[in-house]
Amino acid sequence: MYYDAGIILAFLLVAVCTWTDIKERLIYNIFTYPAVLAGIILNILAGNYVNIYGGLIIFAMYLCFFLSGKMGAGDLKLAVALSLLLGIQPVLLGSFIAGIVLIAWGFTTTWYKTGQLQTAVMVVSGKVPGGEAPYGAVLGPATVLMAIMV
Repeated sequence: MYYDAGIILAFLLVAVCTWTDIKERLIYNIFTYPAVLAGIILNILAGNYVNIYGGLIIFAMYLCFFLSGKMGAGDLKLAVALSLLLGIQPVLLGSFIAGIVLIAWGFTTTWYKTGQLQTAVMVVSGKVPGGEAPYGAVLGPATVLMAIMV
């Protein structure tokens, strides 16, 4: 019962956050904080403390990305909320898939804008900065998809 509630809440959270991340490049606290709180409450009621520990691991992992400037705080909070609602495994798999999708996104958009294959390869390898991509807009759907598939 609690897992079903987590999937439903995660789906709603992802729908809203994907929209706002694509349109405004922002993931709002008004969506992520209640989701984190709901995830903590659902896991305590279910006696599933593994997801709470997993949320702490995801927080530490994404905090490193945030502090290095590679990711925004909204992405961090979205990942933590999803790990509390769905578990750590779907978030890790979703993060991997999101990384691959964003590498392909950066490659194709750079190649399209510049018309130079060499510049696109340099963006993918990290030698030339590329444009910002909405990581949360890819992470959310990938994570929910992984939760459903796993």
